[in-house]
Amino acid sequence: MTGQIKKYECHKVVHAKPMSRGDYNDYRGWQIPEDENPNDEGYLVIYNQGTEDHYESWSPKHIFESGYSEVSA
Repeated sequence: MTGQIKKYECHKVVHAKPMSRGDYNDYRGWQIPEDENPNDEGYLVIYNQGTEDHYESWSPKHIFESGYSEVSA
């Protein structure tokens, strides 16, 4: 399977705010799986805000902060 997976570098601008895994699941109206920690720190990440391609996800804090830096509005 590794041969099918390619490496990519991110160059997107996103909107985000700190949000725990549990709060994200509440926000989405989802039941948190038993094997996940609701207290995990992370971010609500919003891609293409205000467009028809608007998409939201959650990212663990260390993953998000290693890939994104805050920019001025």
